[in-house]
Amino acid sequence: MPDPELHRIRDASITVVDATPKDHNSGDAYEIQVFGVSVLIRRRARWGPDTDVPYIHIENQGDDGLLLVEVNNSGEHEHRTRSEETAA
Repeated sequence: MPDPELHRIRDASITVVDATPKDHNSGDAYEIQVFGVSVLIRRRARWGPDTDVPYIHIENQGDDGLLLVEVNNSGEHEHRTRSEETAA
């Protein structure tokens, strides 16, 4: 893996990693970390018949286990960690 490039802005950090074609990445990968949430954004070179498709992975690394997510103005959706789902 190439050396990542790290940028810090207030409480956030952004890490940029060069594309790795062997992993089907058609561009650099960006990881944003803030408020205990990690967001990975990259483009996938192949996804079924499509090419150069945006890919986003969100992970809540905080202790509360609740993450509110909205995609394309479709309304907020609750996502809980597995441990929070079984406790509820």
